[in-house]
Amino acid sequence: MLMQKLVIGEIPYLDCYPYFAPLREKYSQAFFAYYAGHPTDLNTALKRGQIDVSISSSIEYCQNFENYMVLPELCIGSDGPVGSVLLFSDITIEDLDEMTISLPPSSAAAVNLIKIILGKYFQFNNQFKTAWTEAEAHLLIGDSALRERALERYPYVYDLGELWKEQTGLPMVFALWIVRKEAAAEKREQLIILHKSLKNAIDDAKKDWSKLANRLGNYEWMSRKEIIDYWKGVDFSLTARHTKALLAYFHDAEELALIDAAPEEIEFMEMPI
Repeated sequence: MLMQKLVIGEIPYLDCYPYFAPLREKYSQAFFAYYAGHPTDLNTALKRGQIDVSISSSIEYCQNFENYMVLPELCIGSDGPVGSVLLFSDITIEDLDEMTISLPPSSAAAVNLIKIILGKYFQFNNQFKTAWTEAEAHLLIGDSALRERALERYPYVYDLGELWKEQTGLPMVFALWIVRKEAAAEKREQLIILHKSLKNAIDDAKKDWSKLANRLGNYEWMSRKEIIDYWKGVDFSLTARHTKALLAYFHDAEELALIDAAPEEIEFMEMPI
């Protein structure tokens, strides 16, 4: 029987490559359709129903949890430094109170996290401006952060995964595999196949990071060792501890009025054993 198309949101960042390279090469299905975009673009596409499921900003689930479910066991996170969510500063973080921070337009999760870290845990009062502008510090994510770090233009670089771990003792979940509830009901069989395919893709990637790195293009500004070390620092497994950390992050966002209300639990899509 011909299956209805499943539209999958794809982020073209290095941290997502271990999902999508093996998925496309070995586990893709005729009914998989890929929709590439930056995290905020995919958040919008999810809300509009342009895509069914996406690796997307964790805060997007929190802001629209009535309409979404989460694929279990999978994420993009870190238990300490993540390597690609970085605050670049001309001055030490202890001196950033009352200073201006420039924010990227491409990640709601990281933007809310820096506001939580500085506002709640450091008790700072900062001004935030979107996009690169005159500021004492600049938040960058994904490949933009990796490129800027390689240029070594700033005397102080702070990893938000590390800052969060220092303040809370918890891992950080930057992205989840979010499913529209309509898709979970109407395309359950396709999503079960996608979930298994994604788990297989990550397992394949972990078995031989070198093989995956050798197939990668357009990253001449990073050595293969740097790429592999970066991937090894990313958590691709959503454990019970990660879920606990995610709820803590959501409640912090609610406390600072960055969101309307935090969910009391994550609603996962049930998968066959």
